[in-house]
Amino acid sequence: MLPASGLSLSRRQFAGAMGAAAGAAAVTGCSSSASKDMDTLQVWGGIPAESGPQAVIDRFQEEHPGTHVTYTRYVNDDRGNLKVNTALQGGVDIDVFFTYGVPNLTMRTNSGLAADVGDLVRATPELEAFLDTEDPKALIDGDEITALATTRIPQMVLFNEDLRERAGIELPTQWTVEEYLEIIRALADDGKYGTYVLPDIARIQLGPNYRFTDSGDSNFSHPAFLEHFELAAELIRDGVLYPWSQALARQLEAYQQNNFIAQDFGLWTTAPYSLRFLTDQEEYPHDFKVACAPVPTVDGNDWNTGEYGAFIQINSKSPKQELAWEFCKFWLLESAQDVVKAGYISLLGDVGDDELLDGILGEDAEQFFDVDSFRRTLFEDQPRMHLDTELTAYTEITQKYEQQRDVCWLLERSPQKAIENVDTNAQALIDRFEED
Repeated sequence: MLPASGLSLSRRQFAGAMGAAAGAAAVTGCSSSASKDMDTLQVWGGIPAESGPQAVIDRFQEEHPGTHVTYTRYVNDDRGNLKVNTALQGGVDIDVFFTYGVPNLTMRTNSGLAADVGDLVRATPELEAFLDTEDPKALIDGDEITALATTRIPQMVLFNEDLRERAGIELPTQWTVEEYLEIIRALADDGKYGTYVLPDIARIQLGPNYRFTDSGDSNFSHPAFLEHFELAAELIRDGVLYPWSQALARQLEAYQQNNFIAQDFGLWTTAPYSLRFLTDQEEYPHDFKVACAPVPTVDGNDWNTGEYGAFIQINSKSPKQELAWEFCKFWLLESAQDVVKAGYISLLGDVGDDELLDGILGEDAEQFFDVDSFRRTLFEDQPRMHLDTELTAYTEITQKYEQQRDVCWLLERSPQKAIENVDTNAQALIDRFEED
């Protein structure tokens, strides 16, 4: 059995390696009486089985006769993640699980739920990329590695082509935040909004670990954070951004595709996994095409607001960790061709850009998309990706940030006061965790 991770809440380092589709499906198979057959792996993930995971599983089972893999899909929202956490802590038979987003990753790893696979990674030459400390893609603490990113999740800006052409806007191939603001103001007309939410201006400018100074203190006093709050509040007040009260009430952070397809706003910053909604004419009928532009730049800084993610982890309590590792390795090296139709661009695997693009955009791509704009944005321009490596109080700071963001964008607190509260709370959390 692999050694269990015994991590405590402290500063973390990542080294070397996609929100999943939102929906209302409940987690199945969440029972402590689940089979513990040593030849049956229990895998939990956020991608619908038919969107790639089942194809990976079928091929894994073919190469490992006598082995069976049961896949349980959970929804990557607060309720779904709570069920996963409860199941893991309650001893439900789970061998491999996928984690989406750094706050969830930090919580699960710090709770000792993930096994250490460091020695196994170092013993597998094909996984050398996961040891890269300059461009990190895995969670590492000393010699321990407890999570491996499976995909890169670049952000991109989608345009409703009907609304863009009606406003007389040229499709950007490279643009600044100032130009971006001009365009969303132009799109906000005739009962439409420009967009749902601004791209993260501070992230574009500062890149990885932007919450912390070089000495490890809170960095929320940096002007970029206040600028982001101020611009968003101003644009909400002016009717350019979608009202935050409605965004919260309709849970738009999870269901943005509904309002984009309804043409409530003409521009949407999202990731490739969202494109499957735009090809599903049965569930999301629409008659406009969609084009793609890169995330805008700030003062010459061009960090993409997406990240490496969809982390694969092994349950530290699993009695089947050797078999679980074989599955993880297979997924990392062999799943690219299968999961691409879910909008996942795998970190490893011998799949060319054209094949990835075909998989992401699906059949009849020309009917739905300006294909050349997606090729240019996602592959030719090579978005500058990141992964945070400084994780002190990450989940708690995220909660404080979102609380202050909400009251600011509900126009109930000034941006200056809101960001000062974030900075104060973040520093207090950092100080407390340093004392532990």
